[in-house]
Amino acid sequence: MTASIAGHECVNRLVPHLPSHLGIRVLLIDARSFAWWPITILRAVVVPGWEDKITIPLSTERVFKADSPHRVIAGNKVLELREGSVVLERPFEGSEEVPFFRCVIATGASQTIPTMPGWSQTEKEFIDSLRRSQRKIESAKRVVVVGGGAVGVEIAGEIAAHHPHKSVTIVHKDCGLLAPTPPNDVSIKIQKGGSAEVKSYFSPPTDPRLSVELGKICDKLGIAVILNDRVIIPIPTNSSFDDESKDNEVHPDGHFSTNTDGRVSEGDKVDSESKSIEWDGTFGLQPSLVTLRLESGKTLQADYVYPGCGVRPNSKLVGEVDEGALDDGLIRVDEYLKVTSTSHESIFKGQYYAIGDVCSCPGFKLARTAFVNASKTAGNIISEIKGKSPSKYSVGAISHLDLPLGPDEGAGMTNFGWLGTWVFGSKVTTRIRGKTSGTERFFAGRFRGEKKSEIVFD
Repeated sequence: MTASIAGHECVNRLVPHLPSHLGIRVLLIDARSFAWWPITILRAVVVPGWEDKITIPLSTERVFKADSPHRVIAGNKVLELREGSVVLERPFEGSEEVPFFRCVIATGASQTIPTMPGWSQTEKEFIDSLRRSQRKIESAKRVVVVGGGAVGVEIAGEIAAHHPHKSVTIVHKDCGLLAPTPPNDVSIKIQKGGSAEVKSYFSPPTDPRLSVELGKICDKLGIAVILNDRVIIPIPTNSSFDDESKDNEVHPDGHFSTNTDGRVSEGDKVDSESKSIEWDGTFGLQPSLVTLRLESGKTLQADYVYPGCGVRPNSKLVGEVDEGALDDGLIRVDEYLKVTSTSHESIFKGQYYAIGDVCSCPGFKLARTAFVNASKTAGNIISEIKGKSPSKYSVGAISHLDLPLGPDEGAGMTNFGWLGTWVFGSKVTTRIRGKTSGTERFFAGRFRGEKKSEIVFD
């Protein structure tokens, strides 16, 4: 669960090393009928043509070799986790209940659309929603991005690079872009008179020099940056993303309902001459010019508001059977990446792993971490199959982060432990990312089945 970066990589690491005489097979389950590439999703939200380069249909033939015993179960939701099995929405080989030796939860995290597909969307519906997003952003004149984390900075860069004449503003709570200030949750709770218990996961702070470098690039691209301030977000009366209540309605469980109409209606177009009204908390293209209020008392006007914050782990299934296995929404894992719980009556007794963005293991929630999680977990499962003990997970001495702001700009950092941190700018970032951000190698290339999967760039 599921064909995410972490989940698919775990499958690829497992299959070649399974003892053939034991008759063990791998089942890759995903609620969606297609895989998608989150590394370039923000470019696809903005730039026409990229929507066709971030999806691949999921099938056994694309993932596994011919005559393989392994199977892809796509377009089939897991409804319930049990101690030694999972329950599917529809039968697989005659039964909704699928038993297992080990189960790896790699369900990732969700963000407000259109930054990711809905669980029930078809591939075509997702691509159509990206094309709608591109048209709506193109029709806007003043864009405000709420939050200057990785998503907020990257989407602002894509909009500014592709639409250089638009007004783009980032509002961020910290003293610099990303997270240069280390969190201090204990003191915050004590000051508020709260519990002394704190969450175990914090995203590592980023080097302040990286914030400075990103600020310089924003200046170069014409992106205004407001720091040490927050947008006051009203509770919207209807949907959370313009008229996407018709397109991709966000349900409490993180699922979306979908409409395939790809046109921008008259109601979607912004009348820039109309009088500004108060923002109602709805993200996306606004019906007219709106006024956003900041905690400092300042105001901003916008006709498009993008949510650069609010990522939530897809951990609902775990919470339904054991709230003690959740840690501030993340799935609680031990030093082996096995799901653990504060409850003595938990069903999680070492048979479940959780990897990637959904789990509480240390480190940046990035593709590199997902790859490392997957590799370690696959190795530990092979060890358990052979009757050996698993080995502890280590995030490693080196951590890396690079962030593009459009195709030609970007910055990043590599931490070498006691040797220090190297902060770099656009020249290095564009060399690392290239023009395709590894789409051919790391996305299309991870499909190693009999039926080839290709994504072609000009």
